[in-house]
Amino acid sequence: MRHNRSMISPPRSSRLLLLSSALVLSLSGAARAQEDVTVKTLAAPDYFSGAVADTGIPSDLWKDTAPGIMRDVLPKLAGPKPLSPAFASLARRVLSTGANGPAGVGDDVEMGAARGLALIALGDAKGADAILDRATGGAGSAALSMAQAEAALITGNDDKACQAEQALTVDRGAAYWLRLRAFCQLKAGQTDAAQLTFQLAQPQTPKPVGADADYARLMGAALAGTPPGAANLKTGLNYALSRRLNLDVQSAAALATASPALKRVVAPPPAEIADIGHDLTAAEASDLAFLRQAKTLPAFIEAARASAPSIAALAKAGGPLQDPVLLARAAVAAGDVESAQAIRGRLTQDVIPGATATDLAILDALIGAASGKVDNQVLSNLVSRGATAKSAQAAAVMLSSLGGTMDADTRTQFAAFDLGRPAASAARVQLVEDAAGAKRKGEAALLALSLALDAGAPGLAPVDRARVAHALNRAGLPVDARAVVVEGLLGLAYAK
Repeated sequence: MRHNRSMISPPRSSRLLLLSSALVLSLSGAARAQEDVTVKTLAAPDYFSGAVADTGIPSDLWKDTAPGIMRDVLPKLAGPKPLSPAFASLARRVLSTGANGPAGVGDDVEMGAARGLALIALGDAKGADAILDRATGGAGSAALSMAQAEAALITGNDDKACQAEQALTVDRGAAYWLRLRAFCQLKAGQTDAAQLTFQLAQPQTPKPVGADADYARLMGAALAGTPPGAANLKTGLNYALSRRLNLDVQSAAALATASPALKRVVAPPPAEIADIGHDLTAAEASDLAFLRQAKTLPAFIEAARASAPSIAALAKAGGPLQDPVLLARAAVAAGDVESAQAIRGRLTQDVIPGATATDLAILDALIGAASGKVDNQVLSNLVSRGATAKSAQAAAVMLSSLGGTMDADTRTQFAAFDLGRPAASAARVQLVEDAAGAKRKGEAALLALSLALDAGAPGLAPVDRARVAHALNRAGLPVDARAVVVEGLLGLAYAK
């Protein structure tokens, strides 16, 4: 029986139409798949999205931040100008927050390097190492590779630092990389190669000075087996060499050379005091002598942190104290507001060893600012003291930046204060206030940090500090605003 072919398969024209449709569908699906792959491939990394810690700052930190302001300020945070403790804390907190950077900044490898280098300079090499572990593009960026290498050296992972050096494809002849390469060759047992690289790394003229001279001394001793002298902690590489030479990195001589990047790593923890109840007088005398020898605010804060266990025990024990206001101030400086409150609770206006009524009013302001509570009565008392004491005027303007309400008489008194001429850039102060009003948290923080860097060692004047703290508070950074005010109130004792 002959079959009708038209009953078995469609006509030729229909078959061609079906094939064409299938081909279109296939190409369309392939195009969609290719589009998906392309989108994923082109997605640029954001060097600010990785979090170092949960800082409590939301992930919209850098929203609407001006890219130019970030490009200007961020690299300076790793520069030679130091920040005061409160502003260093602000810098660490914003740089530790995981939040996409502004357009054109978040995907810039050099800005990613600046973030890492700033964290290292601020003493958080461990945090920097964690986020740099996930960073891409290091081989083609000397700055990012340097950040990765220094973070690894400071955290004791010399092998990782050497891997960063080996992977680098640019600027390999720069002094830093020659020095690191010589160290890595020595570490690998390639003594002759290390000696040659070391010679290439040495400047021809003039002779090395500073950290370069210390590297030359330590590396020369490691190669020749000669006495190396004391450990040096100015750089991660010098720290690695000191460790390799089995030098005491916690000796007084070594700690005196420590950069901020290394000081937080190698400084010994404060001694724990288990029981001082049997000799309270001796313990207090020791603390007071230690605190009084501090000639700068940063030194006082360090001394306060070292004395914190003893001060807490004194506060808990009760009884009279030789200088309770100084001990309470030290407790606040160490972050122990509870002990400061306990000491303050034992004081009266009539009996205040070593202190005046103004000192007590400023102490009340200090405890209030540290606890996040601005008591209207404390503020009013401070303003009334300002009629005869300039320090009370400065304290009042700083405390009032955190809030509180003044009655009519207090406002009248406050209006008569002569707070001195502002020293900070008027343009940037206005911008930080504008950023605060618009809730641009990241931009407000960066501008505040730039003002602090400009102020240098003396620190911001009270009127400028108050405006910065007020802006940070309004912007949504109350923790940092309080820290800025607390630091200012503590600093009144060191004001000229």
